[in-house]
Amino acid sequence: MKYFIVVVFILSLLGVCFLCLNYLWAWFPVDYGQVMKIILSGLILLLVLTGLAMLFSSALGENPNHPSVGKK
Repeated sequence: MKYFIVVVFILSLLGVCFLCLNYLWAWFPVDYGQVMKIILSGLILLLVLTGLAMLFSSALGENPNHPSVGKK
């Protein structure tokens, strides 16, 4: 599951970067109407959610090499 979240994060990051660079440099003709704005907003939302999922999963994870000193 952890690797799936990382893959989705990287793919959504690449998608957002490609769409933004295509908007700036017009590599391919894309109609940035209402549908493309919804797709870009969805990619950004997916980027934020997967980034937060990675952040919280790493914060809640325990290091197996770290001893549990003082815990009973």
